[in-house]
Amino acid sequence: MSSGIMQRTNITDSAIPDSVTPHPAVNLVWLAPFLLALAWFWANISAVKWLLSSFVEIPTLYKIVIGFLIVALVVRSSGNCVSAALEEDRPPGFSPNFVLRRYPLLLMLSAGICSIALQYIIDIKQVTVLLFILGTYGLCGLFVEQNFWQKNLPVAGLLACILPFNSQFNSGLGLPARVLTAQVVEQLLSMLHVGAISSYDIIVLENGIAHVDVPCSGIKTLLVGTLFLLAATWLEGRKLSLRWLAVGAANLLMLVSANTARVAVLVLVSEVFNQPNLAQIMHVPLGIVGLVCASFVTWLMLQRVPKFQPKKTSGISAKSNSKILQNHPLAKPGIIAAVIVLAVMAQLSHVETSKMAITPLRLPEYIKSESIPLNASEQKFFGNYPDTQTQKIRFVAGNLRGSMLTVASTSWQTYHAPELCFVASGIPVNRIEKTQLTPAVTGRWLSLQDNQLSATYWLQSAQQTTDNFLSRIGSDLTHKNHNWVLVSILFDSPVQAENHEVKEFAGNVYDTIKQSLQGEMNEN
Repeated sequence: MSSGIMQRTNITDSAIPDSVTPHPAVNLVWLAPFLLALAWFWANISAVKWLLSSFVEIPTLYKIVIGFLIVALVVRSSGNCVSAALEEDRPPGFSPNFVLRRYPLLLMLSAGICSIALQYIIDIKQVTVLLFILGTYGLCGLFVEQNFWQKNLPVAGLLACILPFNSQFNSGLGLPARVLTAQVVEQLLSMLHVGAISSYDIIVLENGIAHVDVPCSGIKTLLVGTLFLLAATWLEGRKLSLRWLAVGAANLLMLVSANTARVAVLVLVSEVFNQPNLAQIMHVPLGIVGLVCASFVTWLMLQRVPKFQPKKTSGISAKSNSKILQNHPLAKPGIIAAVIVLAVMAQLSHVETSKMAITPLRLPEYIKSESIPLNASEQKFFGNYPDTQTQKIRFVAGNLRGSMLTVASTSWQTYHAPELCFVASGIPVNRIEKTQLTPAVTGRWLSLQDNQLSATYWLQSAQQTTDNFLSRIGSDLTHKNHNWVLVSILFDSPVQAENHEVKEFAGNVYDTIKQSLQGEMNEN
């Protein structure tokens, strides 16, 4: 009798907490993951906005691939849940009671820190979005089963590579990639005793001009080669490890080398051997051959990477050796606080300086000038950068006549080489050489239209001038010279860089722009 009474008492006592406090417990369980997710998306709000606004511009093929990957991930997730339920009598799905696992947490925090650091140094949205997607997958790894997260990490890499890299990609990493490709090919040609000079993304030889265009940047080749590696890793179930990272580095090196060799061959065939039609025919096949060869060698190396071996787990929580700070009461609040700090730092990195890059130019009185409108292509290009200030004039200075375009901006992505405008306008470029126009002005001198026209240009900040676009890009890394002006001058007749009128005119333009830049800084 006494045992029966005791038994009923135990049942009644154990039932009281379940009936009295279910809702507060549920609220507390969901509060931590909600705060963590909210802080993470707040820290990456600029990447989210850019991704949503640019998604409509992604080509249809990319959208199909993205949809396929999402469906495949859902199917694999469902299959894993069914097999787990059959083998271990448990559903390894989503759990709001997240676990601080080492690798997901490391991926999330490192992606967030790198994203903020890059925004402070040089803001390329595509890279920021890539890091955001990878970090979000790291966040998901705190809520899902460990084996599932590790096995499908390559899928997150595939999505991270596909989603940001649409038609806008070539205005980000594509530009410095083309510049570097052109300069590397220039060095290769010099080793073969072929005189050439690279500027931005074209190569000018003694007997012609070769344009290193968008396909020659190698960005699409790198993208496709990387997607192949990630897809092969996922389909074959290879383990992401140091050996896999070595394969990835080798794949990257082979793709870059193949693209550089392709550009060098095309320049030699087109300009040195004077076979532009043959070079045009070889353009695409050479790229495909390089990509296929690099991918095949990458696949062979991938076979030496061990396959993923799932570990036995118990429910949503993995083994204790995969957790960090497991029993520490302040671990989860500390992680949430850390992500909130990242969010605050991210918002501070978005505080912009003055949008006005230069005050209006005031040329000396002896230079007679009048403003002229931008042409259609110039309006279209600069219309994508509302913070850019352009000024185009016709001038007469003594015996010199021509037009001048100045482009003032705080972003290196605003600029493109003036010779590209000349080529697009039907004015052939015969020769480009580096020249010292004045003691303060280092620029490029161009001979155009069978030496019937001359032109010059340089990039100028308050402290220096340069003819090298990589120097302009590098200034954004150091933040030493925030405001830059591209000066492009086209003369109506052939003149020499040594002409004293040219030097005087260039010196006056330089002084005028310097005063405008200093005046802008004084106003700030």
